[in-house]
Parts: sequence; structure tokens; C-alpha cells
Amino acid sequence: MKNGRVLTWESHLIVRAADGDEVAFELLSDLYRPILTSLAMRMLRNTDDAYDAVQETLVKAYRAIKDFDPERPLKPWLCRICANCCVDAVRSRRREGDSLDQHEYMLADGGSVVDDTAEGSIQQGQVMEAIGRLPDKYQRIILMRHFRHMDVNEIAHELDKPEGTIKSWLFRARAMLKKDLQPALG
Repeated sequence: MKNGRVLTWESHLIVRAADGDEVAFELLSDLYRPILTSLAMRMLRNTDDAYDAVQETLVKAYRAIKDFDPERPLKPWLCRICANCCVDAVRSRRREGDSLDQHEYMLADGGSVVDDTAEGSIQQGQVMEAIGRLPDKYQRIILMRHFRHMDVNEIAHELDKPEGTIKSWLFRARAMLKKDLQPALG
């Protein structure tokens, strides 16, 4: 009990982890690692990068869990950290450029499969770059809606904004992306 309330199992683990109990944090990590990995794979489409993003997410969460309110759900917080880590990974990938080693698998097959895969990879990169150019609030909403597959009402709840505002921002963000990507994608 905390403040006269019965804690859920998750809240209990959060409180213990905040007090430095590594086993409690490991249990939380084991619980949410598959969800975070799935999110990172959808955003990054690269297994190694996804595992790196999940690891970075858990490290950041471990460092910040003492400031987390145990009465709030942990999943949205972890997913937000993971999405931010994925965006950071895409940005650093853009700065560093992709190495040819990452695309070696595309060269193993011949013919049009390589062309289709390469074209899809280029288009995906252009889309991620365009998302990165959006203002932060629009970028965040696009990631929540299209990469984390959250409903408008879930986004509104997480951002503490009215659903109408979220719909409006989502419409504007999509319009900005469409305008930005039109020359690149034809």
C-alpha cells in the first residue's frame, strides 16, 4: 500500500525499482521488452538497430524510474522513450550514412527483387527524413499514430490534449508530409 491505496503488481515493481531494486526493474524489462522490440522493428526495420534502441530505452528508463509516478501506466512512457530512441537512431543514420554492409542481403538475390527492395528502402528513408523535418509536435503525433499504432483518443490522453486538436495536428502533419514528399516520390 502507498498512501492508503493498494498498488498493482506493476506499480509495486516500479516503486521497488525506484528504490534501487534491480530485480524489480529486470522483471519490468522482461515484461515490456517484446512490445518495445516490436515498436523498434516497425520504426527502424533493422534487427540490430531495433535491439540497440530497446537497450538504450531500458537504460534511460532505469536511470529515470525514480522520477516516474507509479500510479501511471508504464507502457506509454516506455514506448515514448523507445520511439524517441528510434528517431535518434534514424537521425544518426542519416548523418553517418548507411554502410553497404547493412544492405548486403539485397545484393544476394538477383533481378527485380533487388530493385523493388532498394526502391522501397530509399522511399522509406525519404519518408523518415521527411518526418524528421516536421515540427516536434507533428513528428511526435505521426510516430504515435503510424508507428506505435495508437488511436487518436490514446494520443489525446497521452498528450493531455482534446481529440479535436490531435485530429487537426494529424491532418496538418500529413499535409506537410505529402507536400514534402511529393517531388521525391512522384
